[in-house]
Amino acid sequence: MKTFARSVGAGDLVAVSDIDVDRAQAIAETLPGDVRVFRTAEELIASDEIEAVTIASSAESHLALVLACIEHRKPVFCEKPLALTAADCQLIIDAEVRAGRRFVQVGFMRRYDAAFVELKSEVDTGNLGEIVSLQFVHRAADVPPSVTSSAHTTEAVVHEADSTRWLLNDEIVEVRVQGNAGRFGLDEWLDPQFFYFRTAAGVMIYSEVFLKATYGYEISCDVVGRSGVARLTNATPVVVSLDFHVSGVREKDFTVRFGEAYRRELEAWALDAVEGVVNGPNAWDGYCASAVTDACLESLRSGTPIQVQSRPRPALYSPA
Repeated sequence: MKTFARSVGAGDLVAVSDIDVDRAQAIAETLPGDVRVFRTAEELIASDEIEAVTIASSAESHLALVLACIEHRKPVFCEKPLALTAADCQLIIDAEVRAGRRFVQVGFMRRYDAAFVELKSEVDTGNLGEIVSLQFVHRAADVPPSVTSSAHTTEAVVHEADSTRWLLNDEIVEVRVQGNAGRFGLDEWLDPQFFYFRTAAGVMIYSEVFLKATYGYEISCDVVGRSGVARLTNATPVVVSLDFHVSGVREKDFTVRFGEAYRRELEAWALDAVEGVVNGPNAWDGYCASAVTDACLESLRSGTPIQVQSRPRPALYSPA
């Protein structure tokens, strides 16, 4: 909220809501301007004072709140995941199709991070040759005790699922997931977990997700082509190796980089909301990521490879 109120020029933050009303009031008092506190999110969404909505609540609440925004024909920015399952995401897609336009942007902030944008640009040049694999690392120092083994999928690797689709313009068709020491199942804490994806074009993707790595927070991605490698790390965002030469520019630290990505995605969403369009990650992108995470959870349960089940893309989401 502070990011939006102080850094996004395309709109004014005029109201907030939280399940803890006292907390919402305390936050509102720290924000510039006269910020109203609604007792429920539903009241905020229905208010004639509100023209667009951002949702950063628990994942379980996303479906109902996003559907309410579409019903009231209000642009909505929803943090990932769009919903907990692909079936729930399909309900959102159906609502947008009935409404005849896109209202939803999903918070896949990596698409707005300077280093990931540079990585995408390097892939698109074709200099790396045919892409054969992506290798991700996704590590956090710690997570709350309430977090279960499904969080590696729904809260973490959902980013790698979207990043893969975005970087490669390709769809993930098969997944396999294992916990440490090759274990599987959702009844015990398995950390780290290892994800193996295959795309429709045959690109292989590996992702390590380690939520209690203790040493800190780290994201990296290697894009491996037949002619070269592009590498994104915490310390040097993108390093390109071609013809026995290595390039890379040392940039700001990871926390600062992703803070700017959050600001950029909110600014882009607000500008689009004013124009009545959605140019960022949309409900179809949210659905595709959830179709992958559904398959990942089934693979972790069964210990076997699982085919990703997804429906045909509606015309509303056809690329421009």
